[in-house]
Amino acid sequence: MLLFVFVFASFSAKAQEKKITTFHRMLILNEKDEMLVVKIKDKKVWVTPGLYQNTKQSIKQGIDSIASTYGMKVFDIELKAIYGVKNPSKKYYSTRNIFVMKTKSIHSKLPVILDKAEWISIEESEKFINIPYVNWFIQDVFKNPNVTRFGTVEKQLIEGKLTPKIVEEFYNFKKE
Repeated sequence: MLLFVFVFASFSAKAQEKKITTFHRMLILNEKDEMLVVKIKDKKVWVTPGLYQNTKQSIKQGIDSIASTYGMKVFDIELKAIYGVKNPSKKYYSTRNIFVMKTKSIHSKLPVILDKAEWISIEESEKFINIPYVNWFIQDVFKNPNVTRFGTVEKQLIEGKLTPKIVEEFYNFKKE
């Protein structure tokens, strides 16, 4: 019986780790208020740095770990938004936490999964970042800098292609 409990607990822990769907998107600004964007190797995808939360690190440890993979230190880390991303066809819901942070460092290295990194203005980011809802999140955060934002995007299958749509308009968090 004790062996059964141990085996069940270890399978349960592994299953839980795979279900983690919280992603921390890092909007890193340099001293010129330019944002770091990165290109994923062998793909035409530009995004900002980020990480999926795991059970081994705190949020701060994860953010510091990712920053260090670029040879940077970050500070003044602020949670600016929490957005939901739904994909009903896969019975999937993920939370996207958007953090704005600063650095005095210039990236000195790149993680192996990336081809390039660029420092660009917030306005230019719309041209670089080619995942529509990531762009929506970034633009929403910078258009509303003094509040915490929320909302939900759904990936809908339209003509065989996953197409994002805002299904819960972005809004401010209000204390009652």
